[in-house]
Amino acid sequence: MSYLHWFEAHANKHHAIIVKLLTQKMSKEAIIDYFTFEKMRLNEPDFCPLYADCQKCHTMEKLNCYLCACPHFRFNDEGIACREGIRYKSTCAIASRKGRYAVFENVAHLDCSLCTVPHTEAFIAKHFDLEWKRLMMACLGQALTA
Repeated sequence: MSYLHWFEAHANKHHAIIVKLLTQKMSKEAIIDYFTFEKMRLNEPDFCPLYADCQKCHTMEKLNCYLCACPHFRFNDEGIACREGIRYKSTCAIASRKGRYAVFENVAHLDCSLCTVPHTEAFIAKHFDLEWKRLMMACLGQALTA
């Protein structure tokens, strides 16, 4: 699955949940609380494939899944950069020291699993937008020009 395909599919899943929660007249705080790992695993088991194994993508006690994917993540399926024969398809806009790359067949993908920045309720509340896709649009990185 390409990054763009995942992005579009996830935006649709997120939107469907938000519509459901808004029909229940949930507040911003209640919506953020709904997206805690434990509640999402029980209430929205199809939102994330890791829920089936009760596995968190980030090792943290209070993981919030509202910003599955990070607004600082940048991707382009054609590649963002090419260095030493390796095509980088994703990167971190804030150059987090907790990011690292996994390389398969000369293609590098950013592994953000050690970074917890976007998964705290404080970060989500600060950057909150009911439209996940609008919040995440900066993720659509620029393609290689060379």
